[in-house]
Amino acid sequence: MSIRTFVATLAIVLAGLVSVPAHAAPPTDVSLRLTHPCTRTSSGSCIRGGAFCPQASYGHSGWDARGRRYVCKGDHTHPHWMRP
Repeated sequence: MSIRTFVATLAIVLAGLVSVPAHAAPPTDVSLRLTHPCTRTSSGSCIRGGAFCPQASYGHSGWDARGRRYVCKGDHTHPHWMRP
């Protein structure tokens, strides 16, 4: 009886040693790790390419909902979000 107990205990201990770790591996793709929250418009939605941007943001970068970078540029009086 004691040999059965020893074998069962050993099986439980070894099962714990070969189990999968509780934490997941970090993503290997750099683009998945470098995500930015989207830049919000005055109405609260995410910016879109070609949309007007505030004159105060001229020359600044912003990100859309998919993580793409845009720059506020173009005409100084009516700038737009454009791809760099």
